[in-house]
Amino acid sequence: MFGMGAGVAPEDQLDRTQTRRVLGRVLRMAYPFRRTAYVALGCVVVTTAATLAAPILVRHGIDAGIRAGDFFELNLSVGLYLAITALAYGFGRLQYVFLNRTGEAFLRELRLKVFAALQRQSMAFYDRNKAGVLVARMTADIETMGELIQWGLLQFLASGFLVVLAFVVLFSLSWQLTLVVLIVFPVIVIASVKFQRDSNTAYLSVRERVGQNLGTLQEGIAAVRVIQAYAQEDHQIKRFERSNRSLFDSHVRSIRISTWYFGLVEFSGVFAASLVVGVGGWLVHRDTVSLGTVVAFILLLSSLFDPVQQLSQLYNGVQSAAAALHKLYAILDHKPEVDEAADAIDLPARGELIVQGVTFKYQAGTQPALQSAELIVADGERIALVGPTGAGKSTLAKLMARLYDPTVGSVSYGGVDLRQATLASLRQRIVVVPQEGFLFNGTIRENVRLARVTASDAEVESALSRLGILDHFERLPEGLDTEVRERGSRLSAGERQLVALGRAALVDPAVLVLDEATSNLDPGTEAEVEAALERLMQGRTTIVVAHRLTTVQRADRIVVVDKAHIAEVGSHRDLLERGGKYAALARAWEKSHSL
Repeated sequence: MFGMGAGVAPEDQLDRTQTRRVLGRVLRMAYPFRRTAYVALGCVVVTTAATLAAPILVRHGIDAGIRAGDFFELNLSVGLYLAITALAYGFGRLQYVFLNRTGEAFLRELRLKVFAALQRQSMAFYDRNKAGVLVARMTADIETMGELIQWGLLQFLASGFLVVLAFVVLFSLSWQLTLVVLIVFPVIVIASVKFQRDSNTAYLSVRERVGQNLGTLQEGIAAVRVIQAYAQEDHQIKRFERSNRSLFDSHVRSIRISTWYFGLVEFSGVFAASLVVGVGGWLVHRDTVSLGTVVAFILLLSSLFDPVQQLSQLYNGVQSAAAALHKLYAILDHKPEVDEAADAIDLPARGELIVQGVTFKYQAGTQPALQSAELIVADGERIALVGPTGAGKSTLAKLMARLYDPTVGSVSYGGVDLRQATLASLRQRIVVVPQEGFLFNGTIRENVRLARVTASDAEVESALSRLGILDHFERLPEGLDTEVRERGSRLSAGERQLVALGRAALVDPAVLVLDEATSNLDPGTEAEVEAALERLMQGRTTIVVAHRLTTVQRADRIVVVDKAHIAEVGSHRDLLERGGKYAALARAWEKSHSL
């Protein structure tokens, strides 16, 4: 039942104003689906009215039929009771159908909007947010929202409507018996308030323990090779056992709270019914009320106590859903750091790549990752970026591809500041080849075509042929239609890199940024990747984050980055003769054969 499974963490709790604002935004977003929602609301009204009418027919059957000995009235009451019950059942099913349809349509749009927003976010956004947390937003938080839309709102409308009408009907039947029920009702209200407070704390504990348990489980699976290599299986099992036990204890506590509350509500209902029977019997004896009225009154009590119980459950659900929506809207409202300017223009086909006075600091960093960088890269020039780990060379490469925007200064291509360029022309002119090419579940052909989805089969094959790697893939049993599986698990690291190079060739950019693209290859395909890379770089401006001496020696110029500054610029021979930082790096290369 909605509202029973999720607590709200303290940092997620919203005040009443924030909750109203978030829920108001939901209603505005759900406005296009209002027609099916109105139909569902109409079904709620009919179902509620039929539910309350059924006990009235029972009263009529007893008083006008059985007590009066009129079997026509009795049969009429029975027939109408069956018809009313069938009507309530039918409209009850319809309200679920229409409300679920409304909810699913809303969730479909919400998922699409959030996913689209995530796709447009810049690298800085993903530096601040873990992938697992974002996946949770798209799954758990949207699921929580779905429960509110599909079940919570229906429960709120039906329960609230039922409580109000039940009191009206009860009072119209007998004000004396209604006063008897009101003796018990305050106990239910007080218990509901306490339940809301205690259950929120308990479900918060469950939520935290679930996260810890999943984290332990994820680590145990992801690091299974390391665990087995050091014979730590038993230690990990005990670690998971502690986490699992903690989750068990939290669940038991939440169950204990729920059992106490629902047991009290049920007992209160039985106690109220007992009072009604006792007082009602006395009133019947005095001819103040009829026997049918007492029976109808008892039947109607469930229409009063059950909705109150459901409304108390709904409280935590609304809080949890509002907090989930708050996080989802934070994604939707976040403006990407790297975005297209309103007056953006296309980049020219060729030109110099100029880094002018660039300083950059990551949002999580305390010191600049790059400071006062100045560099001019001529059209068609090959530049190798070298330096110690963490020196800033990868940061410089990312800035030159506008994966980030400079904190200070500018990066321009062909005289156009990259911040003033259309994103389409930017990604057409400057392409980044990562260290490990990510492959999607699909065929090799589909993964190459990802770079330009409108490319024909002939264009894909031509791009691979220009790199000299078409034959390699065609030798596979299924050729380019070979399924690579998740993350390209059927291919070697080198073959995955060949696919990444094929993507770049399909785009045919003017500038290549190779972020450690040759630093993690298997021996079987290393030479083939090197040859394909050399063909890809021909006639293009190339920025290489270099980790191999052979790569550096092929560069026209070498840029040494050290401690967030460009320390040296020159050719391999010139920098060796200077005997500076590059010379020291080169000596280290020669000793280890790899930086």
